[in-house]
Amino acid sequence: MKVLGVVLAVVGLVGWSQPLRVVLDFYPNPNHVPLYVAQELGFFGVEVELVVPSDPSAPAKLVASGAAQLGLTPQINYFLARDMGLPLLAIGALIDGALGGLLSLEERGVRTLADLRGKSIGYSLEPLEPVLWATMLGAAGLGPGDYRLVYTGMSTLPALLSGQVAAIGAFRNYEPLAVEQEGFHPVFFPQEDYGVPNTYELLVVTHPKLLALRAQELRLFLQGLARGIAWTLENPEEAFLLFVRVFPEYDDELNRRSLAVTLPLYARGARHDDRLRWVAMQTFLAGTGMISRTWGEEDLYTLDLLPQSR
Repeated sequence: MKVLGVVLAVVGLVGWSQPLRVVLDFYPNPNHVPLYVAQELGFFGVEVELVVPSDPSAPAKLVASGAAQLGLTPQINYFLARDMGLPLLAIGALIDGALGGLLSLEERGVRTLADLRGKSIGYSLEPLEPVLWATMLGAAGLGPGDYRLVYTGMSTLPALLSGQVAAIGAFRNYEPLAVEQEGFHPVFFPQEDYGVPNTYELLVVTHPKLLALRAQELRLFLQGLARGIAWTLENPEEAFLLFVRVFPEYDDELNRRSLAVTLPLYARGARHDDRLRWVAMQTFLAGTGMISRTWGEEDLYTLDLLPQSR
């Protein structure tokens, strides 16, 4: 698999006349199956290049700089990017609902979140994860002195399995399945059940100026994405086969199971129009000091390009 290196040189509007370059949020995985279904089956109706970033923080920066026309990014990361002053606008979604939370093991003596009292919790992303985990643990009655946060870098899963930490941040459609495959008994605590507002895990974002320049192409992309999501939901096994035709290294039981868990979370119609979710997440991030300002809805997202509901 070839990974496109991230180049953050500022690109003029001339570069925006090229095929729609869509930067994923991470390496290809079951989250992205509908995109590759749409690409393989010709649903987009416009030339689309799906790009794998070398850095998960890159999509928002690439779109803001004009080096890419579209990017996938978690809603929380989108707010953080906007707080940095990046010119972005959300136009759709791929994953509707949170994937994150805390993962522990029955083998660590954990059945409830309160059982993490006195234990170590691994994290990899600062400052976001410490805020999320403090919120969740606070909802279970644990204060900052009741647990220890341990920075593990990207080696959170090995740290959990080796017993270095008792819990880690994880995605419900991957790490719990991976530890189960290793013979352990996962205990997963969804973040939205413990004080963190529900979120759009993967938004589709673009540069606001692109709306005037290439609105019809953006509409065609979202129509294709919505068709890809619908087709994946109706034909999950065939969708997986299309995905692994592009990435044969992912043809295994873990990724099959991951797709099965992800299916209910795809954003039907590529929609991102739950107003209360936008308000709640913005309020949460401002209240925790993660963002320094707030925006009106019209400055955060537009519904004008979404496919018409049937």
